[in-house]
Amino acid sequence: MKRRFADLAWGQVHYRIGGDGGVPLVMLHGGAANGASLLPAAGLIATTRLVLVPDLPGCGESDALPMPQPEIDDLADALVALLDALGLPQVDIHGAHLGARIAVEAALRHPARARRVILDGVGFYEEAARQAMLAQVAPAIVPDAEGDYLHAAFGMCRAYFRYFPWFERDAAHRRAGPPPSAAAIHAKLLEVLRNGTTYPRAYHAALRYRMEDRLPLLRSPALLAFARTDNVFPQRHRAAALLPDATMVETPGSADIATTAAIFTRFLDAQSFPQRGDEP
Repeated sequence: MKRRFADLAWGQVHYRIGGDGGVPLVMLHGGAANGASLLPAAGLIATTRLVLVPDLPGCGESDALPMPQPEIDDLADALVALLDALGLPQVDIHGAHLGARIAVEAALRHPARARRVILDGVGFYEEAARQAMLAQVAPAIVPDAEGDYLHAAFGMCRAYFRYFPWFERDAAHRRAGPPPSAAAIHAKLLEVLRNGTTYPRAYHAALRYRMEDRLPLLRSPALLAFARTDNVFPQRHRAAALLPDATMVETPGSADIATTAAIFTRFLDAQSFPQRGDEP
């Protein structure tokens, strides 16, 4: 996939693009990450259609939005501004975690622009957990002369893969799945160091977003995808109850990218939609 920049009114957006034909698919990454995290799946899906993978504002190599505290609707409008700049009148949207929230809001605010939506990991927060996450989960990384911030950032990134939330480091909060690779921790560390004061903005916007209120309003055909090792996997039935016309599917996630990408592709190519709970 090729790397490019788009000039928008508020700054530049970095994106990757590949493939050709079909309805374009835009893939939106999760918090404290960038578009590179989606490239394994994006590369496979790009064999069947045009795929666009932007770095969200304030993440990766994209400029941050000008407001100090953007909300999900601001990020959704920024996505549509990118589509306008690239001349894409209608797309399918895949969103992972933070990206899923942006996908929902973009489809609600600009329904003609979103043909189908893949929500890859929909989570909900009770108010106490929401406030705890806002206070601790995405701290700004500010350099200091002694380098203590480097040790703190590394510890956070390593714990991110082992616990959810990362600051609750006990058995009850341990993530499922194998331990992270050194390369995965390194990539996460580079991201939070590069965007130490801007990556928290999108993360905090996701936490403030009331998915339980907005999801039931979605009218675009939707796939609710839940990886079996995802920390939000236990919430899949709540999501399905809020959006009963959606198709819900369990995926192997990053454990089997080829299978996961194939599930997404079948949904995008489907002529009709199965009942909730069936494989697309």
